[in-house]
Amino acid sequence: MSALPALSFDRPAFVAGMGALSPTLVGLVPFALIAGVAGTGVGLTPWQTIGLSLLTFSGIAQLMVCQLLAIASPVAVILLATLVVSLRFLMYSAALAPHLGHLPLRWKLGLSYLTTDQGFAASLQHFTEGRGVGTDATGRAWYHLGGGLMQWTLWQAGVALGALLGAQVPAAWSLDFAVPLSFLAMLVPAVRNRGTLVAAVAGGVVALTAAGLPFRLGLIVASVAGIAAGGLWSAREARQAHGAPPGQSTGGRP
Repeated sequence: MSALPALSFDRPAFVAGMGALSPTLVGLVPFALIAGVAGTGVGLTPWQTIGLSLLTFSGIAQLMVCQLLAIASPVAVILLATLVVSLRFLMYSAALAPHLGHLPLRWKLGLSYLTTDQGFAASLQHFTEGRGVGTDATGRAWYHLGGGLMQWTLWQAGVALGALLGAQVPAAWSLDFAVPLSFLAMLVPAVRNRGTLVAAVAGGVVALTAAGLPFRLGLIVASVAGIAAGGLWSAREARQAHGAPPGQSTGGRP
């Protein structure tokens, strides 16, 4: 295998990546504002809220941290919860590896940090189709970077604005409803098939059942239960699609 040529700037691929994700900005910017407001709403300073956003670059993780900080959860619980809700990026990385795995380490680290749910879906579809700009070895890197960098820039700006505005909002206005409302807005488009529906229902039922656990540990338990239920259902459908009788184990998987 030949060495990767120099990653000279591929402007068409970079712009194409930005264009592919531009429709997502309609929802991203308001969500970023809410994440900023939520940070100051639980007692973080605007700079702490911005720092949390720079560290995680994940709306779900940021809101999860804010929820747990609000009830003074231990740091270990916060880290564990953040890890659980971020496990999906393992799957994203595995799916993108055939297309971006050839890049130098610094590129892989940078693109990993900038990968979002929407960015993953757009890049994987574009790379798999293999048509247009941004599909060769160098162009794929710039395509993914273009969309990710645009989302990162606007997300951080939105969080900063929300944090600054949120610090000016009187406590009597109580914006607590914004956090669960944001999770609900993310849930609906994420349910795309029976597997995701099973995961959502199982996670919701377990979350309600385990709501009394200390330090909001029910969130972690519900996340694991939802992932397990959705994974088992998808595996069952895959076995049926390949003609194997339901319940028959394949390759030692559950």
